[in-house]
Amino acid sequence: MYPWCTRPARNTVPGEHAADCDHITPRGRGGPTCSCNLAPLCRRHHRLKTHGGWTYTQPERGTYLWASPHGYTYLRNHHGTLDLGADLTTQHTAQRLRRA
Repeated sequence: MYPWCTRPARNTVPGEHAADCDHITPRGRGGPTCSCNLAPLCRRHHRLKTHGGWTYTQPERGTYLWASPHGYTYLRNHHGTLDLGADLTTQHTAQRLRRA
């Protein structure tokens, strides 16, 4: 569910690549461990999100709004990834996501 990632978590084969269940709202901030608060990320993108400054929210089930550390935003759902760019509106959205 990371922008443009082609590694579907449901097809994960042990030893081929790892998939992680990421807490959308971190456990440390009160996020529950339930299907409503977990999103699949391949290991590479989970680490990039955790340590690389990327953030995201889930405006609705199956749809993820990502913000890059450089202020770009991307919408990811079952149709693919939509680059929302970095205009003033999306920059404001990215800033709000980073503070959330």
